[in-house]
Amino acid sequence: MVAWVIGAGWMYLTTGAVFTRFAKLLDMPKFGFGLLAAIPFAGALAQLPVSYIITRYGHRKPLFITLGLIHRGLWLVIAGIPWLLPAGWQWQGLILLFILTSMTGQMVTPIWVSWMADLVPSRIRGRYFSRRSQLGQMIGVIITLLMGFALDRAEIRGSQMLLQVVALALALGAVYGMIDFLFFLKVPDIQRVEPNPATNLWQMVREPLHDRNFRRFLGYTATLTFGIGFVGQFAWLYIFDIAGLSNAQANAMLVLIPLILMMIFTPIWGRIVDRFGRKSTLVLAGILVIPGSLGWIFVSRENWLWGYSAIVIATAAWPGIEIANFNVLLGMSDQAGPRSSGSAYVVVNSTLTAIAGILSGLFGGAVAQTLDDWKFSFAGITLTYHGVLFIISTLIRTAGLFWLVRFEDRQAGTPRAALRYLGTNLYSNLQQAVFIPGRLFQQLSRWTYQINKRRR
Repeated sequence: MVAWVIGAGWMYLTTGAVFTRFAKLLDMPKFGFGLLAAIPFAGALAQLPVSYIITRYGHRKPLFITLGLIHRGLWLVIAGIPWLLPAGWQWQGLILLFILTSMTGQMVTPIWVSWMADLVPSRIRGRYFSRRSQLGQMIGVIITLLMGFALDRAEIRGSQMLLQVVALALALGAVYGMIDFLFFLKVPDIQRVEPNPATNLWQMVREPLHDRNFRRFLGYTATLTFGIGFVGQFAWLYIFDIAGLSNAQANAMLVLIPLILMMIFTPIWGRIVDRFGRKSTLVLAGILVIPGSLGWIFVSRENWLWGYSAIVIATAAWPGIEIANFNVLLGMSDQAGPRSSGSAYVVVNSTLTAIAGILSGLFGGAVAQTLDDWKFSFAGITLTYHGVLFIISTLIRTAGLFWLVRFEDRQAGTPRAALRYLGTNLYSNLQQAVFIPGRLFQQLSRWTYQINKRRR
């Protein structure tokens, strides 16, 4: 838990407006932004050999820490690109280093999931990982506010000052990221299934694919990934290039407000997963995230409220998908037979997700490059290639829900019951938020009365 509080500093210092501004300052072409969206997914293809190694030989902890330190340390090199490479090669250098850091970061994933499946009891996983995420999100709120202010002040002083500020943020994030992994030196590696030297790579991968229910889950995650993989990068470009918002406004819309929403809703979704099951959570959250990308079309500097409201609803629902997906993988890892490896489920899922993410990023980059200057106006709204991508994302998110129709989950519960529980919790939280200030003033008046009474 403490490790991630520090590691969240790496996440929020190396993403968002900082990374997008850094790439633009290095003259990244539009198709290059599609590559940046695809690269993290491509790195997941490196998970398969790592899963095979830990299944056959073990050594989870040293592999985890070594790969993690390389993964985070590479961000120090990325921060130095403007001074290490000539101007004509800087954006190519960023792509190359981003490939390396994404690959080593993805190698860590099957090790960490396998380790956590052994370490965290199944009965509290939903609540535990939601609390863990919540702590990281609190750090993200602080960093987002500070970085939005710093970037806007630096931009006023010119592109050179802005470049220095974003490079410093990336370097500081690298340091926080390495400290995160060093904390795991004290975490015990409790391994329930002993390494099996006779493990066969093809056999390890084939057994999860024989699980029909797992194949349905794969179809859902792959479809959803293809529909959202390109959205992040082009949402940032839309805010800067089309909506014309500042760094602070962009950070508020794409990082700060989503973080606050996740802090509020992550514990609620964690309880919904534990109480109503993973399928009910996926269906309910999956419906709510459908309008998430379409809302950007209606966001502009002058009018943003209604479009951004749809994005807020989707953002509040997104933790439900993440927690439910993660618990599905942990549950299938627990059910793995003696001849199979729990991490194999993670790797097969990550591999197919990686392929979908790669195709998504390349598709987004190709659409952006093809429709570079294309514009279409209707009802006072100007549609650019960004809007075309957002509409496509909405359609794909809707199609992904059909994979969940026959997905089986042993945990009882229906999406309707989960929706009712979500509404009750939301109403309760809003009621507390409204009445807390009044209660505080009432309590202060009581304390004042007691102090005055004692004085008499």
